[in-house]
Order: sequence, then structure tokens, then C-alpha cells
Amino acid sequence: MSTPTSRASSVGLLAGAYAASVAWADWLHVHRRVVAVVGGPLVLVALAAVHHGVLLGFPNSGDEYVYLYQARMFAGGEVSHAAAGAADVFRFNYIAREAGRVFGTFPPGWPLALALALTAGVPAGLVNPALGVLTLALVWALGARLYTPRIGVIAAALVGVSPFFVFTAASFFSHTFCGALLLAAAWVAARDDRRPAWVALAVGALVGWAVLARYLTGVVVAVPIVWWLLRPGVPRLRTLLLVALGGLPWVGLLMAYNLTLSGSPWHLTTTPLTVSRWFADGVLLRGADILASHLVRHLLWTPPVLLVAYGLYLGVAARAERRGLFAWLPVLMAAVLYFYMERGGNQYGARFHCEVFPFAVLFVTAQIFGGDTLAAASRRDRRVFAALAVSVALMPVALAVHAGIERRVVRERMDPFTMAAAAGLHDALVLISGRVGSARSMAAFDLTRNDFDLRADVIYGLDPGPGARCAPAARVAGRAAYLYVWRAAAARGALEPVICP
Repeated sequence: MSTPTSRASSVGLLAGAYAASVAWADWLHVHRRVVAVVGGPLVLVALAAVHHGVLLGFPNSGDEYVYLYQARMFAGGEVSHAAAGAADVFRFNYIAREAGRVFGTFPPGWPLALALALTAGVPAGLVNPALGVLTLALVWALGARLYTPRIGVIAAALVGVSPFFVFTAASFFSHTFCGALLLAAAWVAARDDRRPAWVALAVGALVGWAVLARYLTGVVVAVPIVWWLLRPGVPRLRTLLLVALGGLPWVGLLMAYNLTLSGSPWHLTTTPLTVSRWFADGVLLRGADILASHLVRHLLWTPPVLLVAYGLYLGVAARAERRGLFAWLPVLMAAVLYFYMERGGNQYGARFHCEVFPFAVLFVTAQIFGGDTLAAASRRDRRVFAALAVSVALMPVALAVHAGIERRVVRERMDPFTMAAAAGLHDALVLISGRVGSARSMAAFDLTRNDFDLRADVIYGLDPGPGARCAPAARVAGRAAYLYVWRAAAARGALEPVICP
């Protein structure tokens, strides 16, 4: 049982923590140039360390591999490549084979950004960490415009300590890029003076590239951004026309891309993959199940009280505190995704909600840190701050646990390539059978990772099964064939030669 003395001590400790947080945030904003010069490189190094030290520089999902595949193709001046090898052996998830061509089916916006980086000599593994630094700066800047500089600083810190942000920014996923574009668009739209034509043009251009990176996310998040841009103080019709004009080049690029690959400017390359997942059978129950899984991932990959506080404050905050539709973005995204029957596959948190996460953090931070002292806050806000302090204190532990799990997953998925290198294979074909890994197994068609022309020293294909393995070997003359199988009981892979007549 707590005593009056212990309660007073706890209250004093919390009050001190609140005061220190506020003072720290105010100091950082005053010295923001020093923070940019010193803190920016430190965050970049930390994210790059997670990329190389935990994720081992490996595209940990088929999605990430295809983004890099598209980027290499774009950097070479192509959007497709002549198909090489048999489709039944060298098939890869999300890479289409049509009319003798192969191409990635994901939106071109993020691969285009990666291709520009590769062309400039920037390693692909450094792009997302750099964008992660930019993301924190934009959260800070947007918070300062929507609320106060203090809110921006603390919100950026809360985003930065979340494993959700850290791992996504250390990966090859498109979310960090798309999110940075949308935060930048929101920051521009939050200007006091929105009358200059360049403001609306910039919003349109930034949103347009975001849509080209992630179609659905870009469109959903664009609604609150444009809504906030159109608040009183600008001619609305003129502003809307300028936004459309700013996005027009990206519309033209997408139509040309579609025409080249699918034969119609209106037919998205993602259509065969995504349309069937909307409003599928059992949508109400499956939608609820998927939404629940997203909520659990939020709780596991971010300071867990943030999600609870978001729901609490959304119901009680004054309308003006929601800043138009910005505070409603997580609800809007969840409502739209409810009817999309896809969990997100490999992910570091609820990745389909990644771009709206900073907006939720900004809103919650503004409710908790509105005063100079904790004593001036309501009992509800004091309790939320206490829970937030505990949640943030747990983040280093959560980060370490996730790092251990993900590193094991990555090492298992790299096993076919590691074993082939360790065996010193040359002029070889490795057929991958079944699923690879025990921690979070991956299908073989997410691991048949090859160069465009199948000319690498070791190439990887799908195992057609017993009795049919010699046929692929016969099609790639001069290569010795091997079978890779993951042994679940031993939690390791086995690489054996395929004996053919």
C-alpha cells in the first residue's frame, strides 16, 4: 500500500520529468541549428547501424527486393527487361512476365527516387536512413507550425524512439519516402501566408510524388493536407487548380508508365495484385481481424500509451485542437483499410499506417504538453503523461527485443545465399524448396533473387519437386544443380547436389 510520502515522491518525480521535458524541448528549439549539425548525423549513423547491423543490408521482404529491382532497371534507363529463363523456375513474387518482358509491378515513385540516388552514387541502403533524419526534422517543423515549437520537438522525439520508425527507416520499404513527402506537403500547407502560387504548386508536386510512391496512402493523406491548405485566407478555386497543376507532371508520368507496361494509360501495373483483395469474401469479419492485428502491432512497436491516448483525446479534444482533418488521419486510414484484405506481410509495426503515425503523435503530444507545468494539467493529462513516461522508458528494451528477433529472421532468409557462398559454388543453379526459416518463414518465390540476365555465378530458382529437378538443370547448360531445403527440425538449411543422368 502506498503511503502519502511515497505518493508525494511519485508526484514530485513526475512533475520533475515533465518540467525537464518541457525545458529540454525549449532549449533544443532555441539551438536547433546545433541540433541539425550534430543530431542529424548521429541519427543517420544510428539508422544506418540498424540497417547494416540488424537487417544486415538485406531486402527482408519480396517488396523491398522488387523496389531495388525496379530501381536498378530505372537507373539503367529501362522500365522492363527481356525475360530470361523459364517462368516456372525463375518466377518471383511481384515481378510480372508479359509478352517476353519482366518488370516490377509496384508503383514507380519510390524506385524512381532510389534510381536517382544510385545514379548519383548514393548507396541504396543509405537513402531511407537519410529520409528518416528528414522525417524527424519535418515532424518538428510541422508541429511548430500546427501547434508550438515545443510540441514539434517532443513529437519528433516520440517518433524517433519508436522501433516502428527506426526499423522502417532502416529498411528498403517505400513508407519513409512517401511519409516524408506528405509531411513536407503538410508543412507547406500549414504556412500562414498561402497566397503565393508556389505554395499550392509545391503541395501538388509533393502529394503527386507521394501518390506515385504509394497510391492509396498518397490519396488518403492528401485529403487532410489539401483541406488544411484551403482554410480561410486563400481563394479556394484558384488554390485547387494550382494544386492540380503541381501534380499534373506526375499524372503524366504515371500514364506514360502504365501505357508502356500494360498498354493502357489507365491500367495500373498493381491491378492484378490488389483489386481482388478489396471487399473479398467475409470482409466484415476479416476486416475486423486485420484491424485488430494492426492495433496489436502499434502497441508492440511504439510507446503503447500513444494509441490509447490518441483514442482518448480524439473524443474529448476541442475541435480547433484537431487542426482540420489531421487528427482524424489514423481513423480515416483504418476505415479505408478495413475493406482491404491484406495484413502487410513482413513489417516492423503496422506498416500500412506508417505515414499517418506522425500525425497521431503530433495530436497526442499537443494534448499532453500544452502547459508549462504538470500541476497546471488535469488529472487525466497527468495520468496520461505518467503512462507515457513509462512507455518511453520501455522503448530501449522493445528495440533490443525486436532487433534480436529481426536479425534472426534476416539470417535465416539469407541462408540459401550464405550456404552457396560458403560452399564456394560456381556456375551453379540452386533450386529452393518450400519455405525458408523458422522464426518467420518465407516462401521460395520471395527468394529467387537473380540478375536481369541470369548470368551471375550462382542463380536461384524454384524447386519443381522430386522427379522434375533435372529439367531446370538441362535448361541452363553448363551449370551444376543443387537443392536447398530448410530443415525445420534442425532450424538450419541443407544444400545438396542434384544428381541427373
